[in-house]
Amino acid sequence: MESVAVLGRVLNRDPNGITHEEGGRSSATFPREEEMHLAVDAETIGFNPAAQLLQRTQRDGPVVKLEDGVIGIFDPVLALKVDRENAQDLKVAESLVDLLKIRKSAEPVAWREVRSLIAEQSAKLSAPAHMESLYARMHADLGMHSGSNQDLTKIVWQMMSRTLIPMVIDNVDSEGAHALIAEQELRFRVQQTQHISFRQRISDFRVLRASSRVISRELKRRVRSGDTHEDYAQSLLSLGNRIGVDRVTYLVTVQLIAISGVPGMMAACLLYAFSKYPDWYARIREETTALDADELYRLPVKKLPCTMRFIKEAMRLWTTPFVTRRIASRDIVLDGVSVMKGQTYELSSYIQHHSPEYWEDPETFDPDRWLPTRRQTAPSAYVPFGFAPRSCVGASVGHAQLLLYCALMTRDFRFDFAAGHSPRMRMDDGFAVPADMIGTISPVRD
Repeated sequence: MESVAVLGRVLNRDPNGITHEEGGRSSATFPREEEMHLAVDAETIGFNPAAQLLQRTQRDGPVVKLEDGVIGIFDPVLALKVDRENAQDLKVAESLVDLLKIRKSAEPVAWREVRSLIAEQSAKLSAPAHMESLYARMHADLGMHSGSNQDLTKIVWQMMSRTLIPMVIDNVDSEGAHALIAEQELRFRVQQTQHISFRQRISDFRVLRASSRVISRELKRRVRSGDTHEDYAQSLLSLGNRIGVDRVTYLVTVQLIAISGVPGMMAACLLYAFSKYPDWYARIREETTALDADELYRLPVKKLPCTMRFIKEAMRLWTTPFVTRRIASRDIVLDGVSVMKGQTYELSSYIQHHSPEYWEDPETFDPDRWLPTRRQTAPSAYVPFGFAPRSCVGASVGHAQLLLYCALMTRDFRFDFAAGHSPRMRMDDGFAVPADMIGTISPVRD
């Protein structure tokens, strides 16, 4: 794949040339009825509004009225029912061309059809050959950033998203790869800062437009030439005759947005957990080093039980984002709860993952809680990839990448934190973001 090589060349840049601002931000607004409290973990920093909201549900029940008419639905079963009902009529958004009436709007496509295409492609992209290519890109990217003290949160976050780009849209030239990576860097920065100046917004809009043009140009080239590639863009392009290239461009952009957040956040959280729980690091290293390369690419989860439990527990404790907001597409009345059309309702993976009603010692990092002998009392409370039926449809690829990442960090690379720096977990404003992760990543020498 040509773009893999191009992407590698584009990534070979000064790792300190990307600006970084601390502090994750969420688009949700939480009630501030009383002083926010810090999480139980002494090494956790920042105000955590979701923890306050959890306390409120324990006092007032799992359905609460929030500010501005928003209704919070924090019971796992009820949340699933409401979200499933709301997704019945979900359609692909109109493109700007449609909204400006430049052409006759095409018949809207149901999101469930789009999800079906993405799920089918995700299964293909999880094949050993694609996992081998993904691992090689991840290895090459980390290798370019080895040696000097850097912000390891930023390094692993961006590595995870950049290396997934060819799975979303392959075969872009050098200029196009620059544009797509610039968009990923923009999204990293936006998720790290709350206040964005008007001038910066204008600059960001230009970056987004440049990325959109790259996607549109490649899609149109494929239509003209009949050329095909095994990526998400190709599967979505099958809708092109019905909805047009502009809407397909939007759908591909949604996939790029998806890879810019959770994979990198969780990789940073896993690195934090490696540093805090060296006994688990050792157990995972023992598992991953016992596999040869070909076996690793087949993702033999039965041979990686500790790794699987470690990832599951990290995704429970540091789920992101903490809350999700939806607008009701219809009147929904279920189990005594009413959400009217146009009203906003809020769901919270944080509350479901941290509630003592569903978990024993929920604030404790305990991967062994996932042993078969310690079954969950409410399996529906665990939503690491979001709320069905609108959960991350690329979860199979996302989880596979996290497995590869654990292997990469335990058998191929080592990490060391700089003197005077002690990693902590920021839990403020809707995201779990490891802070003060200044150190080096170095390849392991045989």
